[in-house]
Amino acid sequence: MTRTRTTLLVALTLAGAGLSHADMMKSPNHVPVEDLKWFDTGVGPMRAAVAYGDMAKGPYGVFLKFPGKFASPVHYHSSEYRAVVVAGTIVNSEVGEKDITMLPGSSWYQRENVNHLTQCVSSSECTVFLMQPGKFDFLPEKGGK
Repeated sequence: MTRTRTTLLVALTLAGAGLSHADMMKSPNHVPVEDLKWFDTGVGPMRAAVAYGDMAKGPYGVFLKFPGKFASPVHYHSSEYRAVVVAGTIVNSEVGEKDITMLPGSSWYQRENVNHLTQCVSSSECTVFLMQPGKFDFLPEKGGK
């Protein structure tokens, strides 16, 4: 049941991420987990594996891994994104907003140009699947919200 719910959430999130049919048709038909190529993102200990697209240009979909008890610095992105928790327990909160704890199968939408932080609050590693229509960036906290 959890796997079906997670698959459905990923499908709905892809649709909500603004990906066109043409973008999805350019994506690989199958991405077996053993074919994922993990790399350092340059953002602390966060690692990534691209499922489709181009992180330098967008749109793209990527698996991200965070070690247990990891908290990012406050930051923002120049493009909105949607994400689904695959493993672990995540908190993603905009500065000044209430923290919401998300278990596997949960999803969230992050607005562009808004300061926020992402935390893996579980002891074990967290994995999320993130879809972004624009390029990947991780910009330091800006003044104001």
